[in-house]
Amino acid sequence: MIKNLVFDLGNVLIEWNPAKILTYFAADEEDRERVREAVFDSGLWARTDSGELSLEEASRTASALLPPELASAVQNIFYHWYEVVAVYQDLQKKIEAWSQQGYRIYILSTTCEIFYHIEKAGLLPIYPLLSGYILSSEVGAVKPDREIYLELLEKYHLQAEECVFIDDIEANLETAADLGFATILAKSEAENIWSLEALLAVQGEFQSSDKSSDLDFLP
Repeated sequence: MIKNLVFDLGNVLIEWNPAKILTYFAADEEDRERVREAVFDSGLWARTDSGELSLEEASRTASALLPPELASAVQNIFYHWYEVVAVYQDLQKKIEAWSQQGYRIYILSTTCEIFYHIEKAGLLPIYPLLSGYILSSEVGAVKPDREIYLELLEKYHLQAEECVFIDDIEANLETAADLGFATILAKSEAENIWSLEALLAVQGEFQSSDKSSDLDFLP
């Protein structure tokens, strides 16, 4: 039976949309392309996720690849991207209800210290409910590497068969499934809520006290 709900961060709890972020901070198309190459195509962003570089180091290195007038765009993308994307509040409200039912809530994310900026900005209201979280930059492993999933299981003494993991990338779910997790591919906020409700209705450890109809969450 499932006792533990494990959530990815980007495109599950908060939108992750590089094109939208780039457009917001670099209005000119040519500038936007140059910034994209310096920040994302260079591998610097990925190196913050793996813990090889801090946000400050990555931002400084990316800025050095560009004309000085684009430095502010680079800084904003590294430090403020979460301010211009959607936050999935309806799902987070449902997570609060599941927590009250007895489910333990975890985050397993390929991300860096920006996680703490997002939380301090009030965009993760579920943070106080968490039984734990694993950030790739802190453990030196990124999804879909097995090591990051094993870190979650070992640190919090979890059994994979008692966990469901929701992520927006198939490869990340494949590793989780190989380890014994139930998995859900994130698609839209409404569909994600419905999929979790449906799974917990069959495999959940705790009976729901929510009297609202499952039809309310149909995508």
